[in-house]
Amino acid sequence: MAARESKSTNELRILIMREVRKHPDWIYVLNVAITRPVQSSPDQPNWDAAFTMSGKAFAPREAFEIVRKLQAIFSLAG
Repeated sequence: MAARESKSTNELRILIMREVRKHPDWIYVLNVAITRPVQSSPDQPNWDAAFTMSGKAFAPREAFEIVRKLQAIFSLAG
């Protein structure tokens, strides 16, 4: 498997929010946090994302699809 390009927490956050903001109906998505989950194998992503929402809204399923696509391309640096 080819190595993924490394990005900082802030770079990943910016990339995700840039994609989220392309959907004006997702205005209730306020921010995203990058987390580092426990990896059970090296081929799994070394980061995940959690969305901060306005009110009681849930993050759109498509927002998590954005995260999955970026996880396939980028790893969390350091």
